[in-house]
Amino acid sequence: MKKQNEDRLIQKRNPPQWKLHQQIAHFTKDLDRLPDAQEVRQNPPRSAPRHLLPMVF
Repeated sequence: MKKQNEDRLIQKRNPPQWKLHQQIAHFTKDLDRLPDAQEVRQNPPRSAPRHLLPMVF
């Protein structure tokens, strides 16, 4: 019950901050999702950019 009250306070006091928290939550939820077969086919493998090579090797 206390958590719901805190959410309402954030929403009432600072709507942009509440919206940002909602966007971050949706973004992290999408990161945790595994891609389906069509998404995998649409994103072909690419080579790493040159500036990232020291991290790989």
